[in-house]
Amino acid sequence: MSNDTETLEAPPKRMKPVLFADERTDAERFDPKLHRGALDPSRVPGYSEQVQANDIAKADDLIFRDRNGGRTKEDLYKEIGASPGPLPVEFSWLRVSGAGGADAPSVLRELDHYTNSQGFRIARWPDDFEQHGYGRPPAARIAEDGTIRRGPDVALYVRSGEVARMWDAFKFEEQRRLEGIKAPDEYTAGGFSAEGFVEPEKHETLTVRH
Repeated sequence: MSNDTETLEAPPKRMKPVLFADERTDAERFDPKLHRGALDPSRVPGYSEQVQANDIAKADDLIFRDRNGGRTKEDLYKEIGASPGPLPVEFSWLRVSGAGGADAPSVLRELDHYTNSQGFRIARWPDDFEQHGYGRPPAARIAEDGTIRRGPDVALYVRSGEVARMWDAFKFEEQRRLEGIKAPDEYTAGGFSAEGFVEPEKHETLTVRH
């Protein structure tokens, strides 16, 4: 077998017991002020706020102020506690099994595409979080093997920010191509640029014979 063959990381098969006991009281765990935004079960503290800031940065300044009662983007950055900027990683909650944790070939095929083609791998606590200043997802469980779980069939995956921006640029160009619009040489989202995927123009010569 060739040494170039890529070894795929197998998805977690079943729910593992919680490794770290949560010693917080109910009042601390479910305080609505503490969990502002945590009603979103996909929230990753610190990371989700940066994603929100980047989304805000994409809006037109004048339209944004008009729709937000005169408040500026900087006002909202202070409110959510994050500023826009290139993300070091991208997190994504992916299905790893069928309902109730049962094996599902279609789910595994889709997961294989995310891991083998798009660069995602299983996110693990605390290694993939603390180095970037991100907190533990409050709606998730940490399994014995260190994987982050939300229910029996969903786990948190991660890929590098550089790979994420490459895929965003590629998907943006593909969408423009399908719409018949020539893609730009550079793709920009929220003030952060990535090189576009632009194919050279093709010219056809038509010969008319009399």
